[in-house]
Amino acid sequence: MTEAWIWPPGLPGPSAHVRRRAGDLVLRHPAPDAGKPEALLAALRNGHRVLAAIPSGDLVRMVGAAAETLTVEIGSASIQEVAANARLSSPMTRVILDGMAASWNTDALDRLVRTEFPDPRALDGFVAETEPRAGESTDASAKRRVRAAAPPVTLHFGAGSVPGVSVTSMIRALLVKSAVLVKPGAGDIALTVRFARLLHRADPRLAGAAAVQYWPGGAPQWESWERGLLTGADQVVVQGSGATIEAIRARAPASTRLIEHPHRIGVAIVDPVGAPGAAASTARAAALFDQRGCVSTHLVLLLSGRDLAAHWCGELAASLAATATALPAGPSTPGELSARRQLEGRVAMKAAASPAIRLWTSDGAGWSVVLGPSEAFEPGGGRTVWVVQVADPEGALGVLSSLSPVLQTVGLAGLDGRAGFAEALCSLGATRIVPLDRVPFPEADWFHDGSRPLRELVRWGELR
Repeated sequence: MTEAWIWPPGLPGPSAHVRRRAGDLVLRHPAPDAGKPEALLAALRNGHRVLAAIPSGDLVRMVGAAAETLTVEIGSASIQEVAANARLSSPMTRVILDGMAASWNTDALDRLVRTEFPDPRALDGFVAETEPRAGESTDASAKRRVRAAAPPVTLHFGAGSVPGVSVTSMIRALLVKSAVLVKPGAGDIALTVRFARLLHRADPRLAGAAAVQYWPGGAPQWESWERGLLTGADQVVVQGSGATIEAIRARAPASTRLIEHPHRIGVAIVDPVGAPGAAASTARAAALFDQRGCVSTHLVLLLSGRDLAAHWCGELAASLAATATALPAGPSTPGELSARRQLEGRVAMKAAASPAIRLWTSDGAGWSVVLGPSEAFEPGGGRTVWVVQVADPEGALGVLSSLSPVLQTVGLAGLDGRAGFAEALCSLGATRIVPLDRVPFPEADWFHDGSRPLRELVRWGELR
C-alpha cells in the first residue's frame, strides 16, 4: 500500500484515512474530515517565509539535488509501483522517467532560472532592471529596480495521465520560492509522493514548504475541503481536461490567481521524401506516454501523393509494431478498450465504403494507423495515429486551422528551410515547433502552452 500524502513537519497527522485503488495500485490518503485546509495552508505559509530567505542559487542546487536523487534511487521495485499507478508498462515508465529527468537535474534547472531571469537575484530582492550601457548615467534614481516575487502558496492540480507532471510543477514553484501543495492526478501519485519525501529529507526548509495530498476531485464529500483550499491558496495551477479546468474556475474566488494548462493535441508535419526515417520517429512520438501526454502526436499531415501516403502508412504501422515490442502498452480500462474498438469499427466501415480511407491495425498490440481525409479525424488514444495527405505546407496549414484551440506541439520532418512556415504555425496557435524526433521530451525552459514556466508563477514589483 502506498501513502498518498505528506504534510509539513509539525502539522498533526490526519485522524483517519481512506483506502482506494489508483490504476493497479492500492493507496491510502487522509479522510475528508481528517484535517483542516486552513491548518495545512498556514503551515505552508510558515514554510514560505523560511523558503523565501534562501538565495536563489542555493535553492536551485537543493531542489536539483533532490530531483537527481529521485532518478538515481528509482530501482525496479519503484518503477513497478509507478507503472502500476499510471497503468503503464515498466519499460515505458523507465523511458519516461529517464526522459523527464534530463529537465530536472541541477544544470538544467540553473539554465531554466537564468533563461527566465537574466539576473536571478531578482528572486531574492530588488535589482536594476538593466545594466547601464556605455555613455548612460549610472545614477540609481534614473533606473527602475524590479523584483520577482512568488505568492506564498501555490496549489497544483496535476494531470493524472503521465507520471512526472506533478514533480515538474513542484520544482517550478519551489524555484521561485512559493510553497507548494500538490494534488497529483490519480496516475501520478506514487512518483509525486516519493519526490516530496526526498525534499523533506534533503533540508527542513524544503520540508516546510512542500506538501502532497491526493483526494478524488469533484467528489461531494470533498467539496468543503477543496473549496477551502481554493479560497485560501494564493494561486492555483491546474492541468487537465476542459471539464476539470471549468469546474475549478467556477469555484475559485476572483482573488485567487488561476494558471490553466488544458488538454492539447500534438501534430506532425512530414515530407517523406526529405525525411526517410520519419515513420520511426512518428511511431515513437505517438507511443511514448501511451499517447496520453500533451505533446503526444495524434495527427500526421503528410506531404505526398496518394500512393506514397499508403506506402508510408505501411512503414508507420511496421514501426508501431516494433515499438510495441520494445515499449509495450500498459493495461487499458474496459472503457478505453471499448472506445478504441468502436473507433476502429467505425473506421473499418468507412474504409469498406470508400477508397479514401484505409486502416492498419494490430492484433491486440493496441495501435492503429488511419489514412483518410482531415474531416474524419478524431483523436482515439492508445497509439492511434491519423494520417492526412496534403499537397503542400499551405494545405497543412488549412487542416490545422480547425485545431487551433488545442494545438501545442508540432513536430517537423523534412521541412527545414521553408521560410515563413513556422510563423504561420505560430499564428495558428502552435507554441512549440521542433524536429519530430525531439517531440516527446521538452527542454526545461520550453514555453509551456506559450508561457514561460517560471515567469507565469511570479508577480513583478517595481521600485523607482
